[in-house]
Amino acid sequence: MTRPGIFSVLISRHLNGRFAWTSLSDAMPGFERLEIMKKLFQLFVHIVDGLTYLTGWLAALCLVAAAFIVTEAVVVRKLLGISTIWQIEASVFLLIFTVFVGAPFVQKNEHHLNVDLVIIHLSPRTREITLIVVSIISCILAAILAWYAWPMWWEAVVNNEHSESLWGPPLWIPLLFLPLGMTLLFLQYIVYIGRKIERLRKGEIEDEVVPSELSDVKIGQEATPTE
Repeated sequence: MTRPGIFSVLISRHLNGRFAWTSLSDAMPGFERLEIMKKLFQLFVHIVDGLTYLTGWLAALCLVAAAFIVTEAVVVRKLLGISTIWQIEASVFLLIFTVFVGAPFVQKNEHHLNVDLVIIHLSPRTREITLIVVSIISCILAAILAWYAWPMWWEAVVNNEHSESLWGPPLWIPLLFLPLGMTLLFLQYIVYIGRKIERLRKGEIEDEVVPSELSDVKIGQEATPTE
């Protein structure tokens, strides 16, 4: 008797006096499999969103910390006449973290820069399909960057590479930010694409889209004079 794969279960089914291995897909009705897939995707979304919020706030804190470090370096160098050793490099590392690891948080809130000159003239359904296709391409690009960046980080860890500056911090720290950020961005794109497809399937599509550069501007409305 052939054993099933890892996702199969043993069903005590009597066939001619023998027990038979039955796969999970054969043992469960279609709607139950669909409900399980939905729950698994919801769990995946919660995990990714939680990581995205965490890294987003860390990126914001790193940006603030970089500003304080640069300010401290200017004060120490210009007013006290003390040479700066670690400030510039540390601020650069923090900015790298902000850019790459903060990217998933920006994507979650759909705040990445985009050119909407074409999509604003498309029909609502065509516009959503176009956004899904573009998001799939971006997801693939993020996966490629993560795929090639992780070995670079691991090589820096194995070789114990350090910066050539006087401070000399280990290079695996800044090299971690690119693969980590692109991996999280890849996962966030999967969540974004899944939500887009679900809304498209349910027909939850906005009939009109406002150009992003005019989203905060009231068009065709004159200011009401105050008395």
